[in-house]
Amino acid sequence: MDKQKITRIYPTMGKTFFLTGMLAILFSCATADKASHQPQADIQEPVLKLKQLAHGFSQTLYYRSDNQQTAYKDTHANEQETPKASNTSYKDTHDSSTQQLAVATTYKDTHANDNEKLAPALNAETNDDTHTIELQLNEHQGISISNSHGKTRFIAGSFVLASAEIAEFENKQWVSLVVFNNNTQHIETYRLAPDTLDIQQQLTQSAKGSEAICAAVTAQGAQHIVNIDATGTLNQFEIHDNQFLPLRNFAIGPGMKSCSLDMHNHSIYLADEFAGVWKVNADIESELEKELVFHNANIAIEGVSTLSSNTSLFKGSLLGWVSPNKSGVWLQSQCQTEFITLQYDLAGVPQTIEPEFIHLAFYEYEKGPRISVIVDDDASGNFFSAELSSELSAAYFNHGCLSKDEEPIANGESRSPKYTLARVLPSAETQPVKNYGDAADDPAIWVNAQSPSQSRILGTDKKGALNTYDLSGHQQQSLAVGRVNNVDVGYNVAISDMNNSGETTFTDIAIASNRSHNSLSVFEIDEFGVLAHLGEIDTTLTDIYGMCLFVENGVAQVFANDTSGLFERYEVSFNKNKKAKGTLTQSFSLPSQPEGCVVDTHTNTAYFGEEGAGIWSMDISSTKHEPIFVSAIAPPVEADMEGLALFTVDAQTYLIASSQGNNSYAIYNINSKNADQLTLMGLIRITADMNNSIDGVSETDGLEVTNANLGGVYSEGLWVVQDGRNVMPSETQNFKLVSGARLKEAIRSLVSTKH
Repeated sequence: MDKQKITRIYPTMGKTFFLTGMLAILFSCATADKASHQPQADIQEPVLKLKQLAHGFSQTLYYRSDNQQTAYKDTHANEQETPKASNTSYKDTHDSSTQQLAVATTYKDTHANDNEKLAPALNAETNDDTHTIELQLNEHQGISISNSHGKTRFIAGSFVLASAEIAEFENKQWVSLVVFNNNTQHIETYRLAPDTLDIQQQLTQSAKGSEAICAAVTAQGAQHIVNIDATGTLNQFEIHDNQFLPLRNFAIGPGMKSCSLDMHNHSIYLADEFAGVWKVNADIESELEKELVFHNANIAIEGVSTLSSNTSLFKGSLLGWVSPNKSGVWLQSQCQTEFITLQYDLAGVPQTIEPEFIHLAFYEYEKGPRISVIVDDDASGNFFSAELSSELSAAYFNHGCLSKDEEPIANGESRSPKYTLARVLPSAETQPVKNYGDAADDPAIWVNAQSPSQSRILGTDKKGALNTYDLSGHQQQSLAVGRVNNVDVGYNVAISDMNNSGETTFTDIAIASNRSHNSLSVFEIDEFGVLAHLGEIDTTLTDIYGMCLFVENGVAQVFANDTSGLFERYEVSFNKNKKAKGTLTQSFSLPSQPEGCVVDTHTNTAYFGEEGAGIWSMDISSTKHEPIFVSAIAPPVEADMEGLALFTVDAQTYLIASSQGNNSYAIYNINSKNADQLTLMGLIRITADMNNSIDGVSETDGLEVTNANLGGVYSEGLWVVQDGRNVMPSETQNFKLVSGARLKEAIRSLVSTKH
């Protein structure tokens, strides 16, 4: 867990992207109807003719006063087209103080037929409700904004533009602007009213510089921002409740020159001049891994841009990148990548460029979407535009593997087989554990019978301590007893002859598997929830791992397992001095590594989780019984299965198991007449509560749940889970708390769907 990985290094694609018969085959379907009118050379020639932009970059945004679907329009000069802006940052590397800079700019269609018209839905010239906003950025002076109502706004300063777009959510529209302020070294976001250009919101966030910055508005109307700072750290933010909400940060390394966000597919693309093009999952609960999309040791990639859409014409994404080492652009769809040479004419002589920046845009004609490309030239400082032919654009969005019916797969979910997924919000979270890496592991809940609101959560920091927390998540104790892995509690455990009177007294205990000593660490829990370490019980296990306990007639019994699959059952007794003794009563094995276990004393059934295989059950009424395999891990459940717990909803008992591979929890109905019969009802996922700045849960190891009334928000019980990636902001691991009421509603929704 929490290991940064590099996966799937794609082979070098450089020279093979030049046109061959492959290009003709790819686009043959799109061009068949025009083959008799289109010269063959035009189909095969992999060259785009560039047009120099005379006045640098400017951006035109389109919005509608009737709050219907917003149209986006990127223009320069007075040329009229309507593309949808994407989210690519541009940093001016030239010193011309008069150069007007902006991203998301396009140009007049020089290839379209005279009778080819813009789709009416996006044609500003035929819709009186459509209005324009013009944005120009001069890196050394500031940002000029004006609209078709004659309103103007100037923001002075030295800026790098991350994104400018019309955002729309819940029938509201606004101008969303994100920049990096070179003078203050702050990220700044602006929210402006389209009609008046009044600044409705202005927020700033300090940063350790910016090597690359990009932004995009999410489907929920939140501004999502990625900034790679001067330390080589990637920082993700979202704007919530009028403030920057840190989502996560992690080391990404040097060499990042630009980035682009594709929120449709939850992806961050990075141009790395040393490695190529990286893809990172934008989901903050995803595993920290980078996928190398493109690599060529002789080519330094400096610019990257994405183009994505949810429009009715297509649902997909296109990725483009450039290098100053090659006068061209790489375009990649879901199933193929092409290199297209870029040239411009100077006095009739073809010229090449050295691009460091790229922006992709699309706009919709009646005959389909068209793609535009904007690049710079590092050698001259000029900027150029080019447009893919209608055939080439159509090939990417139709025959280029971008099906209209395809939907992106959300992190950890699968299209097949069908299953029900319920989502719940966390109610609270504990303070992070002290140690870094994979440290927090397994929780337990001690219910205070006298004062339920003073109950305690026990949680292992498996790199050195057992911690306790109150119900608000504040740490109460940290006992440095060694590398404790799993923990469980027992109530009313007998202490023999406590008062030398022959009477038996009772106490509550906690026991944890201790990997420092291959032992069982034993603790007493007093009436206030304070733990006292009573000592260790030796085991014969060579690599102790998981454990659980139950109490029968005042005697605690413990199931402890080894990473080899070996289980040992101990009967625990205490003398008058509270010294614990463990008596080995049973041994058995599972085929591979187990960890989680839980005991249902009502049915005398223990459930064991074999991490990579599934669930076993065993009759505990006798030490002669052996476990039987009752449920295999199969989609949608994914290994590892490390945590198990029991919860009752509407008089029905359910087994909750961690489905670690997809950051979820499998809910199994336990047959009331046959405890060995489990029926999967669906999955539950704990998602982020942005309003209360509590992140969701990923890669859960251990979990625990109780039906006990703990008062307040937990009057219907409490569910506690380990969070493998603790973000918002990025910190060491911790435990998340979910109210029993929310868990019950989620399970009821699964049951109702199942029936």
